[in-house]
Amino acid sequence: MTRRTAEAKNKGRNVAEIRESDQLELLPDGMPKTRRARLQLSTLFGFEHARPRRELAESIARLGLLQPVVVAESRESGYRVIEGRRRVKAIKELAENGKWVSPPIVEALVIDDGAGYGEPVRSGMVLALHAARSASPVSELHAIEAILEAGGEEAATVKRIAEQTGMPVQTVRRRLKLRRLSARLRAAFENGEMTASAAEAAARISAEQQQELERVADAGERVTLPMVKDASRGRSDAVAAELGAELFAERQTPWRATVRGHLRAALDAIPVAEHEGELAQAISAAVARAERGSETLT
Repeated sequence: MTRRTAEAKNKGRNVAEIRESDQLELLPDGMPKTRRARLQLSTLFGFEHARPRRELAESIARLGLLQPVVVAESRESGYRVIEGRRRVKAIKELAENGKWVSPPIVEALVIDDGAGYGEPVRSGMVLALHAARSASPVSELHAIEAILEAGGEEAATVKRIAEQTGMPVQTVRRRLKLRRLSARLRAAFENGEMTASAAEAAARISAEQQQELERVADAGERVTLPMVKDASRGRSDAVAAELGAELFAERQTPWRATVRGHLRAALDAIPVAEHEGELAQAISAAVARAERGSETLT
């Protein structure tokens, strides 16, 4: 439920009618009220997948937390970290190693929940900050998924996310494609055992090919982009041969780039639930074959 719908309900208006014309609101209407607070780390969430650099942890251990993190109050579950995920995770790791006070306390700037901000608004603020700063694919994916859970048609919600947070539509869609990862590869991606580029490439290959990468992750190795390409080649050669190897045998010309673009678009248009099908695997194999042919000509 959006804030305008909630306000209408409180005023006794026809909520059903307003919901039809209402749009998902992802940012506060104005500057939110804030307050400083010292919070127990156990009350914070939304930073679990952050991966702070060793230098950051050493700096915090030596100098303390020089700048408060930004959190949004949640009446149901504590405080969602809006800005400062790596710093909070660094403090957690320092506390676990006996290098921070116990129980760990975090200085925070709290965005008050008096206006009734829901999870879509808290997630919208996360995306708005990320759009203005360095990318954090894992956090962005979680925030986008949280917004989609609020309901509404996905394509329209993606456009609203872009319009209200400043994150390009293409970036939002790229993050959502990561949902095609198997559970094991998604965990590897979220735990920093797989780069964003490798994860995006792995999301385009079949479940069978992803299983090869799962074995790499299970062995404790970091999954890299070259590994994803190798996994895609195992099955793609046989499947792509059915489409005609001569399609990619000659020197690259402009029409070949167009063909690759159409193949990728066709693959993206197939529902996630159908990515195990023969058609999706054939197109995926053709894309991989086309990209390999392009690499050899550059």
